[in-house]
Amino acid sequence: MDAPEILEAGFRLAREWAGPDRLALLLSGSHAAGDAVWVHSPGAPTGGPLLALSDLDLYAVMPDRAAVRAAAKRARRWRRGNGRGPDATARLRSLGLAGALEVSFLTPADLARLPARPGTLALRRHGRAIDGGPEWIARVPAHAPREVSREEILLLLENRAFELLLARPALLASDALQPLAARHATLKTALDLALVTCLEFGVLPEGAAAQVAYARGHGAHAAAEPPWDEAIAWRAGRVEALPPDAARHEWRATAVAWLTAWRARIGGEAGAGSGGSAGANGYAPALRAAARARVLRRLRQALEFRARAGGAPGLIARLRYAARGTPQHRLNASAAVLIAEALGAGEGWAQALEALGVVRGAADPGQAARRAIWLWDHWILDGQRTGDRA
Repeated sequence: MDAPEILEAGFRLAREWAGPDRLALLLSGSHAAGDAVWVHSPGAPTGGPLLALSDLDLYAVMPDRAAVRAAAKRARRWRRGNGRGPDATARLRSLGLAGALEVSFLTPADLARLPARPGTLALRRHGRAIDGGPEWIARVPAHAPREVSREEILLLLENRAFELLLARPALLASDALQPLAARHATLKTALDLALVTCLEFGVLPEGAAAQVAYARGHGAHAAAEPPWDEAIAWRAGRVEALPPDAARHEWRATAVAWLTAWRARIGGEAGAGSGGSAGANGYAPALRAAARARVLRRLRQALEFRARAGGAPGLIARLRYAARGTPQHRLNASAAVLIAEALGAGEGWAQALEALGVVRGAADPGQAARRAIWLWDHWILDGQRTGDRA
């Protein structure tokens, strides 16, 4: 299949989940912007099967809340596959989608009140109506970059910690595609570090290269720059695997830059720095970040929190840890703990995770990372990354 056929296969699957009552299907993300990353299947002859490394991001507009719930249920059922046959990742790959198929189901009212987030800006700027007319894109709020809040910028940054954790073991996988997908996630994170700087200055230049240039021009990561040049080349189509040592070095450079940026934004110490040390007290900033919400919000989240695809802690557990942060903030802080551990923060990671109360009792950091990724996927992403695999 060529690229248009692969995208159409993804659209068909999203239509199947949404059902005949859908009002519109909107394409966003890199496939809408025209800078998605594609690769020929590793190991195949030149010109072999084409695969999309970039996620396929869609919004399905449904007539009412009941239709939204029914569509989300159909999507979860497909991903889980009832425990039979290939898992969701393998089934998507058979369609030519090596990245995730992320479909957000929402009502017209939901679409009209999407908050000022990077994803909303991308949908308004580059979105395309696959089903339905362009008037659906016109309904997306025209937020300015300066309207994206500090909290939304921080959540974007924290989501990338999970991408890094997901990528780290895959860099050295025997399957030739996994290292490419892991490198894609690593370099995507590097580019989003530039995006974070742009949004903090209230601007959103067009394209990755312009965003990196803006970030550099404003002194971002001057001490330890992420692999921005490599990420720009990757986005432009120079897609190639790295030798294992180089892949580890690139991941580490990105993780160091991520940790430095995150700590600076939650009021922690300067961060890992060019040497890669996470610092003698490498886990204390995570505890501060987890508790950043106001007390009333922490309590309300303890009472009302619902995971999108299951796996939420019980009410007693939520109340027990409410003083230490909302469930999502504590989960995000747990990912930061695991990034710091990977960069050499030393002993104390298990105690920090226990204090956060989300990922508990792990025998080693790898097991803890797998659990954190699963929870992130099921609490926030509706099981779109891991399906039922814990």
